[in-house]
Amino acid sequence: MRWRLLMLCVAGLLPLLVAAAATVAYVVQERDRAMARNALVLARSVGASVQAELDAAIAALEALGDAESLSAGRLAAFRDHAGTVAQKRHWRTITLIDASGRLLFSTDDPGAAGQMAWERASVDETLARHAPTVGVVVRGKLTPAPAFPIRIPVTGAGAVSQVLSAVVGTDEVLELVQRQRLSAGYVVAVFDAAGTRIARSTDHATGHASPSLQALIDAGGDEGAGLTRTLEGQVVHTAFHRIPLSRWVVAVGVPASEARNVLLATAATALAGLLGSLLLAAGLAWVFARRVSRPIDELKRAAQALGRGERVQALRIDIEELRDVGDALTRAASDREQAGAEREELLARAVEALKQAEDAARSKDEFLAVLGHELRNPLAPIASALRLMAVKGDGATAAERRIVERQLAHMTRLVDDLLDVSRITRRQLRIHKAPMQVGPWIEQAVQAVRGSGDARHVDVDLSPEAAESWIDGDEVRLAQVLSNLLGNAVKFTAAGGRVTVRARREGADVVVDVEDDGVGLDPEQAGKVFDLFYQAPQALDRARGGLGLGLPIVRSLVEMHAGMVAAASDGPGKGSRFTVRLPCVEAPAREALPEKPAPAAASAVARRVLVVDDNQDAADTAAALLEISGHRVRVAYTPQQALDALDGFDAEVAVLDIGLPGMDGYELARAIRRRPSCARIRLVALTGYGQDSDVGRARDAGFDAHLTKPVAPDVLLQVVDASQG
Repeated sequence: MRWRLLMLCVAGLLPLLVAAAATVAYVVQERDRAMARNALVLARSVGASVQAELDAAIAALEALGDAESLSAGRLAAFRDHAGTVAQKRHWRTITLIDASGRLLFSTDDPGAAGQMAWERASVDETLARHAPTVGVVVRGKLTPAPAFPIRIPVTGAGAVSQVLSAVVGTDEVLELVQRQRLSAGYVVAVFDAAGTRIARSTDHATGHASPSLQALIDAGGDEGAGLTRTLEGQVVHTAFHRIPLSRWVVAVGVPASEARNVLLATAATALAGLLGSLLLAAGLAWVFARRVSRPIDELKRAAQALGRGERVQALRIDIEELRDVGDALTRAASDREQAGAEREELLARAVEALKQAEDAARSKDEFLAVLGHELRNPLAPIASALRLMAVKGDGATAAERRIVERQLAHMTRLVDDLLDVSRITRRQLRIHKAPMQVGPWIEQAVQAVRGSGDARHVDVDLSPEAAESWIDGDEVRLAQVLSNLLGNAVKFTAAGGRVTVRARREGADVVVDVEDDGVGLDPEQAGKVFDLFYQAPQALDRARGGLGLGLPIVRSLVEMHAGMVAAASDGPGKGSRFTVRLPCVEAPAREALPEKPAPAAASAVARRVLVVDDNQDAADTAAALLEISGHRVRVAYTPQQALDALDGFDAEVAVLDIGLPGMDGYELARAIRRRPSCARIRLVALTGYGQDSDVGRARDAGFDAHLTKPVAPDVLLQVVDASQG
């Protein structure tokens, strides 16, 4: 065993050495690439700083070019102003050049007027491109020291007629380069479009790039990287970046020798340590191999005992790995027992989590019921007040009243959608199916949208076969489906847009398409529009509003009718199409059709009505609405006031709120029913609680009708008029 351990160490030495050498080579290459990337990042950073300075200079020139003195032709005043700007910005001079290339003035040389502009190429480029231009570095009469021009076109009488130039010394760029925080040995140089060096972080002097750097730049492109030699002969990792506007080139050189020497020294140390560790391991393997044989013998005896079914005694082994093997045998049984206990605990936790989830669901349902009640309570007096305003004929506020009516309808729809979603998620929404014809269903929904006042054109394209088809559905819920789709199309279509409803037969199904030419959807939005609470991105004003509930409700209602709904769009700005597919049924016999009750005729008999609501605004507006319709009304704000009022007021109808203080509406209804004088009174529940369970509780308490706030004034009047005499 000792020899085998030794040979194992020796055999493992060579592959590890090869792997270590390959790793070092790879790390060296990656280090070189990283240095090249760092050089490119630094070149871009310096280029951005140079570009920012050039942009600032161009902005200053453009502001100067907008001076009133220049547009008015007062060159003397403008030259004085330009001289002040040049002095503040440390520019050599500012010149104004006409379209022929002659100087109109130079701020530092009054006698330069009439001379030909120097660096004429950038003047011609500025006039030709009608855009700012940065020239190359030159020396001239105006600039004995190296400088470069920044030129902008000046427009007069609708065309470029002059060129305003700032002559900037290369020392400005040098100062910018020297402000960069560079590590020792780094070299940064800036070259103009002609290849002339503008600035260099070390040994600055006007000249050209080294041959290797020039070859790298001439290879083309706006960026590049590679190994070059500096003017001093040093090998560097070089990257260059070309500035777009000026076509200047920023080159950064990072010394290759320093990083490589450090890396090689580190690699050599690592290899030496690896070799030493392997040699030490081989020696230790030789020494400790003798300690392995005894524990192996004990493990062998334990395995034999286990094979014979005997109890395995605790093993005394001083080698941890071998001791673990022995301990594993004795731990197996206890591990199985522990696993069983953990499974029981996890099951108990799962049961508790399920109970908590059910409690949370019940709390959510109770919250939604209370929320619906609290939101509907203030809506009821608003609806009644609007009806009173309309009856009183206040024409001056007709437009404002219509606005409030539309917003009230929108708020009511949001509350209904919120409660519908709660019922759907709890699977408590019930539908009442009956045979219904497709044509009237679509026509009624379209007429409702047309009457809403939205400035969209709604077309209907019904094939005769589809219009005469029958489906088995809940008329109210399917009307809600089509109304939601049409409302959604109108909401996302600009004023004056077009919405089209098409229906056709496809096999045993009727297919209804709601199309619009509105904002459209991208593929991601089309796949999410039916998700609960999802809304397409909107502007901050949220002009289209909504809670993201309408389309999820549509999908749930259609699926409850064994149908399908899908959304499609050709892209943003190209409109949307929502398709509903429902199975058709055979047309029923005429005698099998349910008869729709005829609308109740308005009674001319004035009723005695008791209105009870702890919300005084709601009670007062409902009472005023009933009084203006010819009824005699008594108002009570508490249950006790209501009972007292019945002693002297022989009410025929009592409209009761449910959420009353001290005694709720159900208890009050039972108390009224117990009075012999109120045996024939008609009880109407007017409340913000509108779930099916609330309707059932009202019926059990003795109510004859249940109305959910905010109730339409016509509906309230119709219920009161339908009371017994």
